[in-house]
Parts: sequence; C-alpha cells; structure tokens
Amino acid sequence: MTEFSVPTRTHGLTRTALPLDGLAARITDRFPEVEATEAYGELTLHVAPEHLVEVLTFCRDDEELDMALLSDLSGVHWPAGDHIIERQASTTGWPEYRVSREQGMIEVLYILRSLTRNHWFRVSVATPDDAPQLPSVTEVFTTANFHEREVFDFFGVEFAGHPDLTRILMPDDCIGHPHRKDYPLGGVDIPYKNDKFIPPPDERDIREVID
Repeated sequence: MTEFSVPTRTHGLTRTALPLDGLAARITDRFPEVEATEAYGELTLHVAPEHLVEVLTFCRDDEELDMALLSDLSGVHWPAGDHIIERQASTTGWPEYRVSREQGMIEVLYILRSLTRNHWFRVSVATPDDAPQLPSVTEVFTTANFHEREVFDFFGVEFAGHPDLTRILMPDDCIGHPHRKDYPLGGVDIPYKNDKFIPPPDERDIREVID
C-alpha cells in the first residue's frame, strides 16, 4: 500500500523568504519612484503605468526577489465623488467608511510570488475610469493573458499589446462591465428561513438588510 505524507510548509523551497522591508528596499533602490506601503503584514508597491512592465520584469528576473509566479491579477473600481458607507454592525462588522475622489480610478493589482523563497507582495497600478488603459504584461508573465481578459471583461481596462483582448466570462454581446460601481444593479428576490426576505439590489435598502 502506498503511503502518503503531507508536505511541510517549506517543501520545495530552496531559500529563505526576504522580510517585507527587504523586499521593499530591493525594489525602491532600483526604482525610487515606486512607493512602498505596509499594512496588516502585507506589502504593496504603488507603480505608475509607464513603469509597470519594467518593474514586473525586474521582480521576475532579480535573483534576490525571484518572483517567477504571477499568482493573481484583479481589479477594483473607485468611482469619483463623495462616498459614505455606514457602519455594518450586524453583517460584516466594518466601521463607517468615508472617502472623496475628484477622479474615478480603476486599480489593478498584481500578486507576485517567489517559488523558491515563498515571499510575496502586490503591485498596485491605477488608471482613470473614464478611459482605463494599461500596458499588457503578457510578455513578462504568460498567465497574464486570461487574467487581463477578465479585468477587461469586468472593468473595461484596455491592455495595450494584449494578443487577444476579448471577453472571457460575459457574453460577447454584453454591454458594459459588471464589476464597475457605475454598472446598473439588478437581481432577483432572495428568500431566507424565518421569513427573512432580501429584495434585489436595485430595490434594496441597506437598513432593511441589516434589520
């Protein structure tokens, strides 16, 4: 009978992970224009669109960083205007959140990981939401192909140089990009046990959901 063992956390690793400050210094020393922030034990590098390809190439090829894997690429829409999200005491527990922006932005996040050291960080790039465009990184990471198509499909970001920038999940004849916050809401009634009822999003009052 074949015996199986559970791999350890260090299985397959050949070198030790760099600390977050070491990762940040390695990149900001090479690219002084990159801003590094650390929160909740995670490192984020804020990069301008014109430097994106060069920074990701350096992260991949640098011997100390060795970020061989683009493990994820996703987007977030931050629309312009004043936004107040009330405290969600009985659902998520999130506190009140207030933000104001003159220019709406699409933030695209690239999650890079080293397969030999197992350290990771995210690269954040922002583009205006009225004409979102970024350079494609498919020449740096092949896996970016489908990731960029998904961000294009859901957020409308045009990735210049992508070999086949077409929708990947929504129908080809779909109008708009459904993960943008200016996309019209819609949905169906949702019944729950104990006679609780949640109306579709376009008819929903957040107080009604919480209560």
